Order: sequence, then C-alpha cells, then structure tokens
Amino acid sequence: MSEPLIRTEGLTKRFRSGGGLFSRERVMTAVRDVTLEIARGEVLGVVGESGCGKSTLARLILRLIETTEGSVVFDGTELTALPPTALRAMRKRMAMVFQDPYSSLDPRFTLAEVLAEPFRVQGHDLPNDAVPAMLAAVGLPEALATSYPHQLSGGQRQRVGIARALALHPDLVVLDEPTASLDVSIQAQIIALLADLRDKMGLTYLFISHDLGLVRYFCDRIVVMYLGSVVEVLPNTQAAPRHPYTDALMRSGFAPDPARRREIVPLGGEIPSPFALPAGCAFATRCAFASDRCRRERPPLSQGLSHPVACFHPL
Repeated sequence: MSEPLIRTEGLTKRFRSGGGLFSRERVMTAVRDVTLEIARGEVLGVVGESGCGKSTLARLILRLIETTEGSVVFDGTELTALPPTALRAMRKRMAMVFQDPYSSLDPRFTLAEVLAEPFRVQGHDLPNDAVPAMLAAVGLPEALATSYPHQLSGGQRQRVGIARALALHPDLVVLDEPTASLDVSIQAQIIALLADLRDKMGLTYLFISHDLGLVRYFCDRIVVMYLGSVVEVLPNTQAAPRHPYTDALMRSGFAPDPARRREIVPLGGEIPSPFALPAGCAFATRCAFASDRCRRERPPLSQGLSHPVACFHPL
C-alpha cells in the first residue's frame, strides 16, 4: 500500500486572546488532537457545524497558520519543521480554492494578472500560452483575459479561482466551501469541472462543505468534526453513521428516508465553549446516550466494528 499524500498526527491549534491590562488571557481550542490521512487521488470530505474547526484544520495542513502541537507530513516531508525558503518551494505542490470567489481575487488585477500571480510569487517566468491554457482548462474564453473580476459572474469568478489554484500543477487542492456562494445550477457545473480536473491532473482534494448531499456525491470518505475534534471517519459515502452526532448531522442534512421512516429530530442541550472544553466527550451535553464515563473521559478515535469512531456508546 502506497504512503498517503498527507498525514497529520495529534494536530492541535489554540488561539489566545485578552491578557491585557484590564482582561485576563483566554485560550480557545480550535482544533484538538486531529490524526488523519489523505490518500493520493482521494477526495476527502470534511463536515461539521459552523465553528467546528474545518477551515482551521485546512489552514494548518497547508501551514498557512502555525500549529500549537502535532505534525503535518506532506509526501514524506514534515511541513511544520521546514524553514521559510523550503516551505515556499513545497507550496507549489499545494493550493486552495476559497469560498468567496469575489473577495479572493484582487479587483485591481485583470484575469491575466490574477493567473500570472502564482508564477510571480514563486519566481517563475510565465509561459506565453499559460493564461489562455488556464482559462480554457476551466471553460472560459481567452477573450476574458483582459477583464476584471467585477465584470464576471459568480460562477466565472470561481472558475478563475480554480484556474489560479491549478496554475503550478499542485498535488493537493483544498476546496473550502467552493460552491457555497453560488446558485444551485452553477454549483453542479463547478463540481463537474472539479471532478473532470481531478481525473485529468491526478489531483487530491480536501473538500470542506456544509452541503451534505454534495459531500456524499463528490467525496470518497467523510471526516466528521465536532468542536475541533474528529468524531468519526466514514469509509465511504454510503456507510451508516455510528456516532450519535454524525447520525443527527446526516438526518438534518438529507430528506428523511421513507423506507426507514426516520424523523428529523433537532439536537438539544448546550454546546460547550471552545474556551472551556470539558474533560470528557464534548458532545455529552447534547447526547441522549451519554453516561457518567462520557462526562469523565474523552473517547479516543478508535477502529470500531466498521470504521473509526470516537464514542463509548456507538450506534
């Protein structure tokens, strides 16, 4: 079996706030002890409620922000130990497509200048046919090269963002809710484009989304996060959830299955503060199956009967 393209071990990120003359310092745990692997050519989906740490995890993997604890290994290289020069060279093999296709593009740049920027940052000469080729790869005409972002539709802007991310032919592309701000019909076009580019270029995707239907359609495996921790890793998109949180999340994100007659039941209880995470399971305050052990001990992410799940009382 080949080595994974990405492997994280105990990845943790804490942010500090306050600590001035009139306030005490507070520590927020955004990502807590995340260990996972991404295989070459895989589309790994990451889901969870807003604020669960999905985007922070992605930025830690790309080392756009520094880790507090843990490590990220990219194709056998420990990223967290690289000096700035070596990290910049490694960054040619990683890219990111952002949620908002307008704010992620410089409004003062033409599309040709937007697409030339990765070459300039890396100190490479721009090939003469690079811009037309990049536009053609994402289904845009060469005539748009002299246009500015405000002259494009949302779908066209996102295609430019994808073209820019692929400019230097990366191995890993992080897709941070790339269709969230687009109409449904345009979302389908963008996902079809991403699937086609994956097949043609042999790309590996880390796909972050709130759209669970889209995740099931597009991804190979699904990582479920809750308050900074991974609580379950579904080995395929049809696998039955075993963590109570995953089960509730999936039921809220899809239409009820008439054959199984499952009802959508909203979660109750209070969400713990990321500034004061409990000693036990963070989901215990909302879980109908929580026991005293759940409140005392934090369940590890361990291999269950079918796949990894962090729960003492899996479904």
